[in-house]
Amino acid sequence: MDAKVQSQSKGVRNRIVVEEYTGGLIGPSLEMIGTLKDGGTISTISPPGCWGPMITPEFVGGHEVSRPVAVDGAEVGDAVALFVEKVWVRSGAISSGTMTTKAAAFGSDPFVDKQCPNCKTPWPASRIEGTGPDCVRCVKFGAECSPFAFEEGYTIAFDDKRRVGITLDEEAAAEVASRAYEVAALSKQSRQHPILLYKPHTIPGTLSRLQSFTATSAPSLEGHARFS
Repeated sequence: MDAKVQSQSKGVRNRIVVEEYTGGLIGPSLEMIGTLKDGGTISTISPPGCWGPMITPEFVGGHEVSRPVAVDGAEVGDAVALFVEKVWVRSGAISSGTMTTKAAAFGSDPFVDKQCPNCKTPWPASRIEGTGPDCVRCVKFGAECSPFAFEEGYTIAFDDKRRVGITLDEEAAAEVASRAYEVAALSKQSRQHPILLYKPHTIPGTLSRLQSFTATSAPSLEGHARFS
């Protein structure tokens, strides 16, 4: 075992709770938030994927990524097995659809190269003004600065047991947008703008089963996993 792995063994924990996110960054340059015992458990709240980070200009990637955790004894090149034990869907609704881009709000790639169309600040800090597709504004001069919009989009609300969902009409989507942060159930540390603010409302009245997962356009999830 090399010195790096030996140093990891100090302060190893059986359980780690991840409550920090990277704003789109991922990779070996990120500092681990702790070292988990082989066979230990990690718990985290995963903010909604894809659309929320996409419309948040500060983010340098398309997802709000959880901070990494080291596994005691693991070395570069090793495989780490993850067993998902429990997942809870926290969000009461989510929005998605087909996208269009706003050319002035990014350079070469709208996911990783965002900029304010007015002041040209890269990855500008932003604020929310009202709701709708123009609500994301640069903090400097108030220009609309999200690089993404919906070509066709929908808001889908879930039942209390998170088993089924139904797409909403314009009035209902607007009501959800007025409570977007609450309905999205973002964690306190999340920095994304909830896509529910855009209040898309095409294809209302469409029913769908809800199956939790942790990939693109997923709602906010809370879960436990075991590593080995």
